[in-house]
Amino acid sequence: MYDPSSKIFTLPITVEFEDIDSYRIVHNTRIIDYFERARVHFLADTIGLDLYPQGMGIVLYSIDIRFTKAARLLDTLHASVYILSMDEYRLNLGYKLLRGREALARGGGGIAFMDTGSGMLIPAPATYVAQIRPFIRETAAARLK
Repeated sequence: MYDPSSKIFTLPITVEFEDIDSYRIVHNTRIIDYFERARVHFLADTIGLDLYPQGMGIVLYSIDIRFTKAARLLDTLHASVYILSMDEYRLNLGYKLLRGREALARGGGGIAFMDTGSGMLIPAPATYVAQIRPFIRETAAARLK
C-alpha cells in the first residue's frame, strides 16, 4: 500500500514458522528479506519499473539495518520502504519494520543500475528516472536549497 502524502510504501507481512530461528524470534536475515520484498513490490507494482530490462540489472549495493526489538511467530508486521534520494547511478532508500506502532528495525540502503554484460554500473535510463522522480521524498535539507 502506497501513501502519497508521506511517499512511503508499506507491505503487510505475517511472521511464519520458517521465519523464526532456534530462539523463536525472526532471524535478522529474514528482516532483510522483508525489506527486499517491500522494495520489489514498491518498484514494480507502485512505480511500475521493469525489474528485468534487457541488458540491465537492478542490484543491491548497500544495506545498513538497526535491529531494536524481536519479532515472533504470527506477528503482523509492516515493512516500509521509501526513496531518500537518487543520483545518476543509484537510489538511496529508507526502511522501517513496525509491529503496530512499535519499531522493530530501521535502516537504509541503496540499489544501483548495472550492465549485465560487463557488470559495470550504468546511469539509470531516462525512462526510469522519469518514473522514479515523483516518488522521492523531499527532505528538510533539500527544501532549504
